[in-house]
Amino acid sequence: MTDSKSFDPLDFPDRINIGCGFDHRDGYLNVDFQDFHDPDLVADVRDLAMLPSDHYTEIVAQDVLEHLERAEVDPALVEWARLLKTGGQIFLRVPDIMGVARLIAREATVEHHRTMLHALFGTQAYNGDYHHASFTELTLRRSLHDAGFEISDLRPRDQWMIDCVATKSDTLDPGPLPLLSLEPEVLAPDQSEPSEDASPDDTPKSTTTDAIAERFESAATALSRRVPDDFKDKARGALRSGRDRFEKLRKR
Repeated sequence: MTDSKSFDPLDFPDRINIGCGFDHRDGYLNVDFQDFHDPDLVADVRDLAMLPSDHYTEIVAQDVLEHLERAEVDPALVEWARLLKTGGQIFLRVPDIMGVARLIAREATVEHHRTMLHALFGTQAYNGDYHHASFTELTLRRSLHDAGFEISDLRPRDQWMIDCVATKSDTLDPGPLPLLSLEPEVLAPDQSEPSEDASPDDTPKSTTTDAIAERFESAATALSRRVPDDFKDKARGALRSGRDRFEKLRKR
């Protein structure tokens, strides 16, 4: 782990894992602003001035943009585009507020609604694990287009997130942006296909609950690391209450 003052980008690969958290990837420069995540580089992902322009071939930023304030999302994408070579790709994962709304509408119980709101707004178990923004297909497409990206793949994941692959381009079509389908019956590749007579609301919720469970595990890991003491009491309370609600829902 190093900070920006002693950092030499040429010592690291030409692929970046931005906002890595505990998801450290071999063959990538792992960047995060929390030192207890033990990234390769401790830095603010909104301002990566220590990294060279037009240098990197790939950026992974999964579950990152929602942690920025809404007004910071577009400037962050512009900054990340600066880092990529033309033709370089960015792999994004963001929450889909329309997907969350569909999941909320499936079940009229307090536990279910609170669990989905927990997924939408973050565990809030420690500083940095708050969600300040969410996305729809339209808003994500517009933000990427305005930052100089051309989308090559966009699909739902676990019914409440969007996975997107986009390429830095200097020949963007300035015309209207056609929508890719994000209807609820369109499944991500790692989900099983529903039966022919099944409705979207019959889709098993195991992938959704598994994805939410991963957030709780990540927050628990953070608390076992070097989270400042003044955060820990609040963090433990937030994590315990959210996890209890989630486990009640999961067992039903």
